[in-house]
Amino acid sequence: MEASLTEILVQTLSPNQTVIKQAEASLRQAASQPGYTIAVLKIVASDSPVEIRQAAAVTFKNTVKYRWVDSSIEALHNVPGSSIPENEKEQIKGLIINLMLHTPPSVRAQVSEALTIISSHDFPARWQGLLPELIAKLDSREKGSLVGILETANSIYKRYRNQFMSAGLNKELAYSQQFVDPLLNTLKFITEQVQRETDVKTLNELLTSARLVCRIFYSLNSPGLTEDFERTLDEWMNLFNYFLTYDNTALASSDPDKETSVDAVKAAVCQNINLFIAMNEEEFDKFLQKFATDVWSELTKVSTRPGQDNVAMSAIQFLTTVAKGVRHTLFQSPEALQQVCEKIVLPNIRLRDSDEEIFEMDWVEYVRRDTEGGDAESRRRAASELVKTLTEKFPTEVTNLFSGYVGGMLGEHAANPGQNWKAKDCALYLVTALTVRGRTAAQGATTTNQLVNIPDFFQQQVLPELQAQNVNDLPVLKADALKFLTTFRSQLPKDACVRIFERLVALLGSESNVVHTYAATAVERLLSSKENSKPRFAVSDLSPYLSALLGKLFDALAMPDSGENEYLMRCIMQVISFVGPQIAPAASQCLQRLAAKLVDVCKNPTQPGFNHYLFESAAALIRCSAASDASMVPVLEEQLFPAFQIVLVEDVQEFHPYVFQIFAQLVTLRSLPLPPQYMQIFQPLLQATFWEREGNIPALLRLVQAYLRKAASEATAGGNLESLLGIFSKLLASKRHHQDAFIILDGIVAHLPTTSFQQFLPKVWQLTFTRLQSSPTPRYHRAFLGFLSLFVCRKDPNTVQASVDQVQQGLFSMIVQQVWTAQLSTVSGDHERKLAAVATTKVLCECQAMQTDQSQPAWSQLLDSLVKFLEHKATSSSSGTEQDDGTADELEYTGYSAAYAQLHNAAVPQPDPLPDIPDARQYLAASLSRFSQAQPGRVRQLVQAHMQAEAQQTLQSYCQQAGVSIA
Repeated sequence: MEASLTEILVQTLSPNQTVIKQAEASLRQAASQPGYTIAVLKIVASDSPVEIRQAAAVTFKNTVKYRWVDSSIEALHNVPGSSIPENEKEQIKGLIINLMLHTPPSVRAQVSEALTIISSHDFPARWQGLLPELIAKLDSREKGSLVGILETANSIYKRYRNQFMSAGLNKELAYSQQFVDPLLNTLKFITEQVQRETDVKTLNELLTSARLVCRIFYSLNSPGLTEDFERTLDEWMNLFNYFLTYDNTALASSDPDKETSVDAVKAAVCQNINLFIAMNEEEFDKFLQKFATDVWSELTKVSTRPGQDNVAMSAIQFLTTVAKGVRHTLFQSPEALQQVCEKIVLPNIRLRDSDEEIFEMDWVEYVRRDTEGGDAESRRRAASELVKTLTEKFPTEVTNLFSGYVGGMLGEHAANPGQNWKAKDCALYLVTALTVRGRTAAQGATTTNQLVNIPDFFQQQVLPELQAQNVNDLPVLKADALKFLTTFRSQLPKDACVRIFERLVALLGSESNVVHTYAATAVERLLSSKENSKPRFAVSDLSPYLSALLGKLFDALAMPDSGENEYLMRCIMQVISFVGPQIAPAASQCLQRLAAKLVDVCKNPTQPGFNHYLFESAAALIRCSAASDASMVPVLEEQLFPAFQIVLVEDVQEFHPYVFQIFAQLVTLRSLPLPPQYMQIFQPLLQATFWEREGNIPALLRLVQAYLRKAASEATAGGNLESLLGIFSKLLASKRHHQDAFIILDGIVAHLPTTSFQQFLPKVWQLTFTRLQSSPTPRYHRAFLGFLSLFVCRKDPNTVQASVDQVQQGLFSMIVQQVWTAQLSTVSGDHERKLAAVATTKVLCECQAMQTDQSQPAWSQLLDSLVKFLEHKATSSSSGTEQDDGTADELEYTGYSAAYAQLHNAAVPQPDPLPDIPDARQYLAASLSRFSQAQPGRVRQLVQAHMQAEAQQTLQSYCQQAGVSIA
């Protein structure tokens, strides 16, 4: 197997996408064979070229990720029963530690991730031998293996970071306390070796080991301070202080971008003491003064080299945490604040040559670092946080002091604007740090420093940069001005913002990627702004610039390095959504450019965020265009279908869920009869290959729903109904999608006559009841009850009862008592609750099997449950907090998910299944009244005999509101 797997892994490295896909399919097939994971690990450990070993390590990591535990399997291939066999798991555990010790760093990084996953499931309960083995290896001081051992421990314990203490975690930490002393002794040993070692290579390895010890310390202390660490805290802090102040010029790097081992361990120490002052301020207090002094001293020695960014940021974050706590008084003197500004803030906020280079050469990285709330830290952001914290503690003093520096830098810029633009860049950044107290993504700055007049500063210093006619001149300042506008949009007068739209359109034409990106972001955020929960801007505010705006946005996508700029595409989506139906005149032209872009990205989909907003834009265009002119739908189809055909024919799997969602949107908008091409598409979509891909399932279900609502008879003809029921069966057997199986059944019973599916009902009931008995979950109960309710309301309760009782006599009554009555309270959602209430009423008043003498107790219990249900909201189990598989859909794209990314603009409103019944309470009263007329006195007797007085009063109030009575 190893030889064939090696050949397949070589193919995964091919530049040819077709070869890669074939190789991936071969790997999936091989994964079901016994011994697969061990064979992959042998390749990892072999003397094959490092790129092959790395590919094998990645494959092993992914296999572990999806197949180590049963619940993860279907997220990969929906292949039940393909979890790694237990005997292979034990072999893996026996091999993986040695792999961590004897593989190259690039390979070890992947093995480390796999180890993290395995330990998260099995350590310590199902891997009792791991910790003793690590301790023994640490104590052996085996030359050359220390880094590997510590990386192993780091991989195991990093999952504790940012975790809150719980009973289970406390138990695991208690077990791991046996590791504290060996870890401390290891750091002592490393310190002794560092003090006498002169060889540079050995010193680097020792300092790398010291950093790993620091990271393990961080992980084990993240949930809280344990007794063993508190007992040895003095020793730990003394050792940390040694490494914080350690310097060795022999270890300096000639590469300014490379972090040295000295700086790496100093950064790790700063992160540890930052954790302690944040979580254990009292225990750390006696160490604080010395560490604060030493961190301050280190910061004054840190250069502007990018290689020292990590230690600079970590040190500044420590001082920020100190400033937030009770010892913020360390900064209160004017001299201290002045030193902070001159020695720490200004040097780390000033734009460096390396930052300018990133601005010009790697705009994506610049935006990540510069954007508030982004996922990349930077010195500027760390220094900015320190300013914000100090401003909160000493508002007047800090504002006055820093305003003086701002004035000085603005004066420096004014003296020679072309030469001294970096001074103004620093001033703008400092003003933002000084002013913003709170912010949200939706509104920008929400609370500000009242000592700073934002509108005046904007008018005097920011607006001139935006109004400069040359959109390519001084691009950094233009980016700063755009960012300032975006941040303080809620504090600026509306009319000032409206007037700036014209300049934003112009700035979209800037050759600078950052500038046209920030211009697009400014437009998008302005259009999404709200005031008193209503849109701040009207379509009329944007109308004069709409045509030019859309043109500039699409033109910007043609600029170098912005072909897949997700900020531009997100802005396009927002503009279309904001304008709404008034986009119709430009719809065809916009969609033509969107479709062309879609064809382009199909060749090599590499930017998930851009792709998502591309499809969102297309969906928004369809939604808004069709809202004003239904005849636009064929025009939109003509533009989109060629691109969609490429997606499906060339099997661009990343785009399948998006295409299916837009198909569902178009089917919903289409008038009957559906064009032939829609029916030609439907049958192939029922093939198993589409449904085996996890990300397709929610989108395909929405598409099936749309077809059944629009043209159920045509969609289920020619054997398609049997295919749909086969899909239902597969979904029902899935741990992840068992509740989703009922979406198909709901569509069938809602839109087809009973005669068309009656022959299949016995098998359907058998499958659903078997699942109900074997592994029910709250979600399954709700979905099952929802299906029963819809079936009862769409047909009639006697038809449903007779069908169920064909499986087993009396089964329907049993289901009513044990499932319906018990689970009714968990139903949530307005439409779902009304449907369940009306269906329950029909069972009570129309189902003959529930009207026998033997059924009287069950009838009364069901009525009592219904009255309580109508008076109370769904119980807590309906909130989805149970440990079910599945995730909530996000309305805003926040990153690629292999599972599913919902298109907000393609969402199809769920219709009220019972539009003719506005009030379920009055429907119950009227139905009981009619039922009682046929059997006078019986309903009243059952109510009085079996229902509590409060429920009887509630029922009486329903009757009064409906103007009826119970005979």
